[in-house]
Amino acid sequence: MSHHPIHAIADFFGDIGRARKAQATYSRLSQQSDAALAARGLRREDLPAYSYKSAFGE
Repeated sequence: MSHHPIHAIADFFGDIGRARKAQATYSRLSQQSDAALAARGLRREDLPAYSYKSAFGE
């Protein structure tokens, strides 16, 4: 695999940005009531996976 070091560094910092986005999403949603989460189609136990998917698109 011929991956240029600059691309690896860019990927690394991109992942840091996405991780920060996931953390912010989780933090924001975790402050909402169960009723507010349900209105969005979410359960509290879904928040980690939802936050990760919203940030990393996986």
